[in-house]
Amino acid sequence: MTSAMEVLWKQALKTFSGRNSANFKLCQKNFEKLRALINNISAEDVKLEKQVLDFVQMQSAPMCVIDIFENQDITIAVFILKHGVTMPMHDHPGMHGLLKVIAGVIKIDSYSMQYADGDHIIKPNEEITAVKHPGIIVKDNDDACVLTPSERNLHEISCVEGPAAFLDILSPPYNVDEYGKGSRLCTFFRIISSQRATNSDEKTENVQLMVIDSPPDFYSRSLKYLGPPLR
Repeated sequence: MTSAMEVLWKQALKTFSGRNSANFKLCQKNFEKLRALINNISAEDVKLEKQVLDFVQMQSAPMCVIDIFENQDITIAVFILKHGVTMPMHDHPGMHGLLKVIAGVIKIDSYSMQYADGDHIIKPNEEITAVKHPGIIVKDNDDACVLTPSERNLHEISCVEGPAAFLDILSPPYNVDEYGKGSRLCTFFRIISSQRATNSDEKTENVQLMVIDSPPDFYSRSLKYLGPPLR
């Protein structure tokens, strides 16, 4: 019998096949099918048991990562945050992403950068203008959160009841070699100023962000994937 993760994986491959091609165009019908599938994924589907969550809370790293699959088009992984830990604000350059909580409770603060071009290359010490969307609390019975190259592309994730775990599908993957270099890097930010937006129905803020170095006190430990193999 085909597992839920295998069905999800095959749909992710179908949705994002050729994602790095200049001619790629996202099929919204395939994306919505992928979103419907990930909405039904649970901790049991990836064999994330309570013993693993208990281990994560006891070890020293703020976060553990379970790498499930990666090719040139997609990456699938589970991230597990210790209780009270915040994943620093970071971006997903040119990416689409889906985030499904499968254990615990998290708070997500999302930001949309004010660029017409989602492929803008961010420079060191550059100041970025962005819109901060209202923070949301997400539990394991909630639908997946979505980011695009232009909408909610930056986020900060805090574990408010944990350990908290979420399944991530990103396309295309970050492209970083062993020396921390690559064409698709993860950039970290901090807020340097903010002002309440007055021209929106949503309670948003206009913020100025500054690029910062990767926070030295935030690091991760790798754990083995124990769920059904994807091949």
